[in-house]
Amino acid sequence: MDFNTDDLCQLIDTALSTDSAGALESQIALCTKSLSEQCGNDDSLASLSEKIYELCRRHVSIRLRGLSELEKLTLEERLELEQVENIIDNNLLTYYFQPIVSAYDGSIYSYEALMRPLDAPMITPFHILKYAALLNRLRDIESMTLVNVLSLIDRNEGLFKGRKVFINSIPNIRLTGDDNEKVSAMLSKHSDTAVIEMTENVQLDEKRIAEIKDHYHSLNVRIAIDDYGTGYSNVKNLLDYMPNYVKIDRSLLSGIEDSRKKRHFVRDIIDFCHDNGILALAEGVETTEELRTVILLGVDLIQGYYTARPSPEIIDKIDQDVVAEIMRYRLELLEGTASKKYTASAGEAVQLGTLSRDGVSVVHIGEGLSEGDTVRLLGYSTSELPIAIACDSGFKGVLEIEQLNLLSPRSRPCITLEDGCEVEIRIFGENRLFGGGIQVPARAKLNVTGKGALYIKLDNSEYFGIGNDLSSRHGDISFNHNSFIVIDCNGQRGIAIGGGSGNVININSGKYLIQQTGSYCCGIGSFSRSANINIKNCDMQIKISGAKCCAVGSLYDKSVVDIRQSSMRAYLAGLTAAGIGSPDGEKMSLTVDNSNISVDVRADELTAVGAGKGRSDIIITKTSFNISEAGHKAYAIGGFTEDTHFVSDNADVSVDITTDYDSFTMTALENISTSDGRCAFTVNGSSVELAEKLSRQ
Repeated sequence: MDFNTDDLCQLIDTALSTDSAGALESQIALCTKSLSEQCGNDDSLASLSEKIYELCRRHVSIRLRGLSELEKLTLEERLELEQVENIIDNNLLTYYFQPIVSAYDGSIYSYEALMRPLDAPMITPFHILKYAALLNRLRDIESMTLVNVLSLIDRNEGLFKGRKVFINSIPNIRLTGDDNEKVSAMLSKHSDTAVIEMTENVQLDEKRIAEIKDHYHSLNVRIAIDDYGTGYSNVKNLLDYMPNYVKIDRSLLSGIEDSRKKRHFVRDIIDFCHDNGILALAEGVETTEELRTVILLGVDLIQGYYTARPSPEIIDKIDQDVVAEIMRYRLELLEGTASKKYTASAGEAVQLGTLSRDGVSVVHIGEGLSEGDTVRLLGYSTSELPIAIACDSGFKGVLEIEQLNLLSPRSRPCITLEDGCEVEIRIFGENRLFGGGIQVPARAKLNVTGKGALYIKLDNSEYFGIGNDLSSRHGDISFNHNSFIVIDCNGQRGIAIGGGSGNVININSGKYLIQQTGSYCCGIGSFSRSANINIKNCDMQIKISGAKCCAVGSLYDKSVVDIRQSSMRAYLAGLTAAGIGSPDGEKMSLTVDNSNISVDVRADELTAVGAGKGRSDIIITKTSFNISEAGHKAYAIGGFTEDTHFVSDNADVSVDITTDYDSFTMTALENISTSDGRCAFTVNGSSVELAEKLSRQ
């Protein structure tokens, strides 16, 4: 068969150039009929017929849409379209270069090539892309942009000085044939310089994204995602592309210094980038406030009118005043001043390891939160993180901690509750605080819950574990957890749980190990004022070595201690000591019920249970109470006055004392009452009858 290709091409050209929708359909039908008649039974020609027909149908659809949009244009828009068509036809494009600068030292890291029309001042890049889309000529724009910019790089390598050049690309536009081969060869030649910047205008499927990524990777060309945080530049595309650069959109940066939500969102983007080896670029920075904020959030690169405007010349450095600003803000970040703060949001899971890598030294909790809100702090770090946690004044909510590994900045508390706070700290996993504990000031409340473990290690001259400093009153402290709490202290003066001036401490559950060494040590209670301590349903071990020390009570003032359904073992060694009570206090009240208590004290002057210099009221019921002590001046029950009142009801009391005295107490017989139990007393190795035991020295 004689297949007349010239006639066929003429029919197709007529169809594709028809401006009338009706005529367009008529011409395509005529084309199809001609193809069918000429192909006959020839399979190869029939296949060609189908392909040409499908190509025509696609063009019909595009052409119809284009005609529909063109018919809506105003006269002014038609004039603009003609100018754009002329620009595309004659490649009347030039390029300005806007510096992208380092957020570390203000040096120029790279440039973005920005399209500008020649001799058409009223036509912008927006106009060019708009009308190119209407004319179905975006492929021409894509090809021209890549060839033009790569040619500029080729001719001006010395001016770029090895810096990278970001080139805008429309990822849904595919170059084919000679255009693709030419551009690929040029990209391969300049792969160390060129960065393809994906400007999303449609949602791409995974297959197309994979094709794009594989293509540029095969050429060793880096990829950037533009306008991230808006439009189609979403998390899924970011995960699919896994680019080398992410450009954070201007809309997220405008006024960021005054928007907590924007700061949090931008920080999350930066965190993701840093965790995955991607450089984060803040795009469209226009003020010094925006510049400072993005640097403090940890961004790597900065682009915007504030740092440098686009220029037809390739500039070598930006304004030195701006460089000085960048250096100043970077130094502010590194030095840990007020800039290195982070404010947590309600329900947020704060990754402390990431914040630490970005230079954050303080995490604030409270701003913008409502009563009952929860913030979760996640550590998961093998090394100590120099971050402090601050619950701001008035915060009333829940702080969940999991796998923390914190190192106190400058020996301050790792976690601080300000006045007015009412905070529940929930413990998950193993948490470690080094150099500082948890501060609870007088007008704050702390409730510890959870099922994990908390380890506090203190090596300061003056310290407190959970409570307040030695010159201040602590707030209400409650423990209602199933956790294991270890407080290990080494210093001159300090307290494990409590403060300088006491308040209520309610220990309602959990396991505890307290270890202290130093000159003046108090395990649980108050350092210099009265203490009120309630202990129940817990297992506790306290080991103290100090010149003056007590396990539970107050070093210098009165104490009220109530222990129920608990197991306690206290070991003390020093010069002056009290197991439960106060070595120098004038009043102590102790009630123990249904518990197992063991007190072992070795000191020059001591009382196992009581106030060293005043009245001691002791009631023990349904309890096994064992006292072992040795000292020059030592009493087991009460202090160094006769004002001691002791009641043992259905209890097993065992005392073994070595002392210069010949009795375990100074009190009179009528002040001691025992019933329905056993009281065994050994003084200096000899077991004595009750009457003898109560005789005074």
